Amino acid sequence: MWNTINIIFNIVGLLLLFQFVRYKIRDYRQNKDNKKFWRFSRHKYVATVGGLLIAGFIIIELFLPAVSPLKDEMQRLSFNTYLGIAVALSISTIWAVYLRKLDIFDPERWLNMFIVFVLGCVTVWLVFPISDFIKDTLDFRLNGDTVNDFFYCVIGIGMVEEFVKLLPLLIIVRYKKIVREPYDFILYASVSALGFAFIENAMYIQKSSFFAINGRALMSTVAHMTFSSVVGYSVMVFTYKKALKGWPYLIGGFVLASVMHGFYDFWLINPVAKQLSGLTFLFFMLSTHFWFTMKNKTINASRFYSTHRRLINDRLRYFLIFWLMTILMVSAILIGIFHGKDTANEFLRGQILAFGFLLYYLSFSFSRFKIAPKMLSAGQKAFEAVIPIEPVKESYDS
Repeated sequence: MWNTINIIFNIVGLLLLFQFVRYKIRDYRQNKDNKKFWRFSRHKYVATVGGLLIAGFIIIELFLPAVSPLKDEMQRLSFNTYLGIAVALSISTIWAVYLRKLDIFDPERWLNMFIVFVLGCVTVWLVFPISDFIKDTLDFRLNGDTVNDFFYCVIGIGMVEEFVKLLPLLIIVRYKKIVREPYDFILYASVSALGFAFIENAMYIQKSSFFAINGRALMSTVAHMTFSSVVGYSVMVFTYKKALKGWPYLIGGFVLASVMHGFYDFWLINPVAKQLSGLTFLFFMLSTHFWFTMKNKTINASRFYSTHRRLINDRLRYFLIFWLMTILMVSAILIGIFHGKDTANEFLRGQILAFGFLLYYLSFSFSRFKIAPKMLSAGQKAFEAVIPIEPVKESYDS
């Protein structure tokens, strides 16, 4: 099913590419004599993606050996370990910078974000004793049964991981001078998730000998941020509402995030559900819209709202396209060094087909923010009942 869905989305991508080419041809015919037409800014997406792809294939073909130069087992182990950690850190850094770029009204200090990131890296290790307790003491584990495995994915995986990712957020929200606007809850929840994802990604990337890089960068890391943001949103509501009225939202948000997390994992883990593993991809695509809505909603709810501050979607889009494409190219080069250039060429072509549309989709869907005070789109109205009443806006410009 995964392959079928992937083919469908690639067909959609090809149709969009065809429409884009038609637009460029028409644009060329109408403006070829205009000097502005030849500016890089007008064609930066095509030039960047095309340039990185060409550079990647050239580097692989001309500079990488047919057979990996890493002959010694210790060399391979060291290369795999250190480069795996470096790539995992790069993935978290790219998404952290993206989150920081959205914080336009009351930008958080990098030091505070770094502290939460480190806390996320530390609390991730609590997963192991908690999971062991569930398996060994409660005798609750995956056994291949569909119902059992679904509940294990929700409780034994979803609830456990969302709980440990929640801890850094609960620590930072105690400092009212740091967490001062609704978006801060989403940002710090996501940064905590990035700390968790860094450790997890490093493990998976090393275990897969670099083959898992793009799946971790484009899906797993984004999914972790999405689920944590649901909890972060509920913590925001709990914080702004009176204690007794806020508890249902806090508990409900945690349960919802755990169910989302478990549902995402279930179709990848259970032997029967794996036959419909494409549902994980479809669910992921839908959940990214949920995450976007929470981000857009909380940004606009800021009491520091100012017309002097602007969020330029085009810059966000280019940032994501450039760096996610760079990760794609780097992954192919690392595969070439570790496995040889033939494997790298095959890998790069396969990754373009597997993740090309998703890279495009995330870059464009995560860069369509509408900044206006209390702006509500149709998809955001469901949140209106739980968004707190904000203090009187203060002019904020720096």
